[in-house]
Amino acid sequence: MPRKPGAQPQPDHKLSAEARAAIKAWEANVKEESKLREAAQRALADELKANPDLPVAALAKLPEVPWGIGTLWNLVSKYSVPPRQQNKAKQRASKD
Repeated sequence: MPRKPGAQPQPDHKLSAEARAAIKAWEANVKEESKLREAAQRALADELKANPDLPVAALAKLPEVPWGIGTLWNLVSKYSVPPRQQNKAKQRASKD
């Protein structure tokens, strides 16, 4: 059975200034994206807090919301959104 070749020596290489700058710009945008995503998710949690009758599923169905219902339930937990309290007076009024 033939033996596997050993590790090949790698040449020394230094990145160009353009490559380093591109990587730095990308890393900065990754950090910024993380902050913006956090702000957007906090805004959705605030919407749920502001409207206790709003079901999480209704929010998840909106085309503007890029996250699914599982992520939204995680946000409910993360941001301590109180449980939904349906207004029974509204329900009775709609049945009458």
